[in-house]
Amino acid sequence: MSIRHIVLSDCHLGAHDSLLTHVHGNGVIADGPSEVLMAFANGLRETLGDQPKPQLVLLGDALDLGLSPFGDVSKSFLQLLDAFFPAGGPDLFDREIIYVAGNHDHHLWRIAQDNAFLTALEGGQIPTDLESVTPIFGAPSHRCRLMESLFIQRPHLHNATVKIAYPNWGLSDSNTGRAVVMHHGHYLDGMYRALSNIRAFLGDGDALPGTMHQLEQENGPWIDFLWSDLGSAGEVGSDVGSLYEVMLSAGASHDFAESISRRITGGLHANLGLNPKMPLKYGVSLDNLIRAGIDMTAGRAAERQRDGYGHVLGETEIEDLGWFIGTPLAREMRQELSDFPRELSFIFGHTHKPFQDELLVKGFDVPVGIFNTGGWVLDEPTLMPVQGCAAMLVSDDLEVASLRLFNDPTDGVMAPVRVEGSGRLSRLVDETGEAVERASSHWAEFSRIVHTRIVAEADKRVGELLERSNTELREAAE
Repeated sequence: MSIRHIVLSDCHLGAHDSLLTHVHGNGVIADGPSEVLMAFANGLRETLGDQPKPQLVLLGDALDLGLSPFGDVSKSFLQLLDAFFPAGGPDLFDREIIYVAGNHDHHLWRIAQDNAFLTALEGGQIPTDLESVTPIFGAPSHRCRLMESLFIQRPHLHNATVKIAYPNWGLSDSNTGRAVVMHHGHYLDGMYRALSNIRAFLGDGDALPGTMHQLEQENGPWIDFLWSDLGSAGEVGSDVGSLYEVMLSAGASHDFAESISRRITGGLHANLGLNPKMPLKYGVSLDNLIRAGIDMTAGRAAERQRDGYGHVLGETEIEDLGWFIGTPLAREMRQELSDFPRELSFIFGHTHKPFQDELLVKGFDVPVGIFNTGGWVLDEPTLMPVQGCAAMLVSDDLEVASLRLFNDPTDGVMAPVRVEGSGRLSRLVDETGEAVERASSHWAEFSRIVHTRIVAEADKRVGELLERSNTELREAAE
């Protein structure tokens, strides 16, 4: 058995608080990979050995376009290329990368949509509209021009390609009855289904869309509006960088939602002459609608992300996970596959909280294997116990295993890198676990470097927070 795909999500390349971004002390993006990135690449190389090169799948938010300037993001992506495809050494991955866009990099899907429309026009056709979603299964037909343009900076990678799919991409095998589907995870979060929620609030159907097409068509523009490429929005974009910290506090996230509401209603009145108090339906005013919609998504959804499921997912998120897999995803799978898979594994990220489990989903004969990648970004001064990162390994017969890379250090000690499954018997877990054990010295070095970086970042952030607090106290006293 060999590893066919390796899935990474939430790299947030270009973000200064991503463990993968190499940044000088003065805040300038450095040349060459960070210590963490190089140690990760070395550990993978030793673990994979001489088996065929796997395909890299970047499962959303790989580029931090939501909060970082395009230039920083581009330079950091080159750092990734230098670690995975070094000019003077062997490639770690196949030279065709699969990219599934998320919320921070939804802009890449918008670029692909525009390019496809322009290509059709140049061919003498006029499509009805932009393509909302791509098929789940099969080779993606869209290419990511932004990332492929960066390959030009590395002449030895002239033949490399990046294929983009959205919002899902998957693999199926009728012989084994298995399928693997990957989705960044933002549509499992009510914050990113705001327009569907508002439609239902007005009494027009269910808040949970029944198809992928409806889900993206209703909410894609909202994702773009929210923060898909705020990194290039100057001071406004940099101000939104505090969103990560805000969303970790229930009170702060509620205040944030109220602030958004006031800005939207004020802007509608000032720029369009619309009265926020104008009645819409059932005595509901425009102001009521906007406040309710924002609070249901940016406020309350952020609070739910901090609830149960062992502090990984709350009860509402588990229900949303079951809806997504059992309704729009299952419907599209039945349309695309002649044989519905007996066994499904579902991989997602977005939450920055890695875990693996099984979930009973209506319409599936056996529990669905659920795998979350976690993320590489440090959302707060110190990691919460459930925060961390994993890489997902997919075998040639579509078994899935989680390469657990790191979590919050317990009593100052990092748990060793290890391989875990969702609970099913898995030859991939056993074989890859043995390979990781053989590469234990490389993974121990990776853990040491990650721990050092986490502690350094924590000390830096705590110092900044204390300095900010002292400044505010001095100003208040004056």
